[in-house]
Amino acid sequence: RRRRRTLSPPAMSVGQEFWILAVGCAKEQGYSAEKDGYLAALKSHPTLAAGSRGQGPLEAPFKFEVPDGDRSLLFGSFDNLIRLTDDLQKSDSQVDSILHRLERQYIELDAKAEFRVKSQRQEKSFLEYLKTWQWDEAKYPKSRSILDNLTLLMSVVNKLDEEARNKTAQYNDFKTQRGNMAKKEGANLTNRDLVDVLTPDVVKMQGSAEDDFIYTEHLTTVVVILPRGSDAEFAKNYETFTENVVPMSARKFKDLDDKDGNSLWRVVMFKSAAENFKKACREHRYIIRDFEYSEEGYKRLKTQRDQLEDAVKRQHDLVRGLYQAAWSDAMIAWVHIKAMRIFVESVLRFGMPPRFASFIVTPKANSIAGVRKALADVLGKNGQAAGLFAGEKAGDTQDDGEEFFPYVSLSFTPFNVPRSAEAPSGLGRLARLAAHGARRARAEEPFTRRSAPAPGSSRV
Repeated sequence: RRRRRTLSPPAMSVGQEFWILAVGCAKEQGYSAEKDGYLAALKSHPTLAAGSRGQGPLEAPFKFEVPDGDRSLLFGSFDNLIRLTDDLQKSDSQVDSILHRLERQYIELDAKAEFRVKSQRQEKSFLEYLKTWQWDEAKYPKSRSILDNLTLLMSVVNKLDEEARNKTAQYNDFKTQRGNMAKKEGANLTNRDLVDVLTPDVVKMQGSAEDDFIYTEHLTTVVVILPRGSDAEFAKNYETFTENVVPMSARKFKDLDDKDGNSLWRVVMFKSAAENFKKACREHRYIIRDFEYSEEGYKRLKTQRDQLEDAVKRQHDLVRGLYQAAWSDAMIAWVHIKAMRIFVESVLRFGMPPRFASFIVTPKANSIAGVRKALADVLGKNGQAAGLFAGEKAGDTQDDGEEFFPYVSLSFTPFNVPRSAEAPSGLGRLARLAAHGARRARAEEPFTRRSAPAPGSSRV
């Protein structure tokens, strides 16, 4: 029996753009059927059907339920709406920057990072969250004005950003300490910490005259690094470098030569002779390393390293969890800002009472023009301004000759940091991301004066 294959949802690539659209509805009661009609028309349009001829959007258009009608958001006067267009755009840009910084930091910390949105006690993928999005009444009650909700929202996002920065700094401090204390594997003897070279496994210390290191009231041991080929000359002459060098005390540590051929030796002498001996070694271009062997010191260092490694792992897990939660909260805030902007610009464009239908479309980069034309075919018939700007018509041009869409349109790109398995392929990827940013900047410029485009419109 053949198993039925379950189709997995389409993968959302980095740089995928989302368009939030809004169109005015009839002002009488019972206009929900009109919303459904718009959605059905969008889904049935050949160009907007998901995957049509390989040029269709990532997903079929779906609703974005911005509160309107009797359950709409509070804004006060129309003067407040005009001011909100600027405030919301500024906040939108700020959260955009914070969100994508968190995205980049999270990926740098964990190349396999999973971005999940945790909202109202549920955890979802971003696309699933967006398709089932609802206004979070608990966080942003509609009884509170848009401005007050925006102020609270930005306060929370800025605190998340500050906390992420502080925890990241702490984590980097721990990593720096670990790097400073870590073994320098692969380095030559001149740069390595001899604590990691002359370990208890290597050094012979049995409390006898044959010990590798002799430390008494009058005697000490000096460590010397000899360049390749200088062993015989050193062994022949070291006793003549100064007085009070113990004869035949030079000893080479076996199997410790580095990749450059440098070798490690020790010489026993009276403490009073140590400085003169070191000076003579430097004159002969031998390298002196100030080192005093201690098995207890090695054990303490090893314990400190282990403790620091554990601290770095704990900080890593803490910061990873913080990035994950902060990204989720920032994304929720960002989508709510988009909803506020759609509401404000729809009221400015279509008038009161606030009755409009809003949807999300996910166009592919190679089908932008076709999707815009299809949207104009479906939504353009009711895109005329009915609010403060009732004189504006879809397709009107301003002095600069730019065309506006017959519906409110905002765009955003939720993910713009390449993953390890989705590395940018040359300038093409960079060009696409730059194009997305340019289109979003044009699409999200609000209408605040008569000479500006109609509210929520995008420019072509």
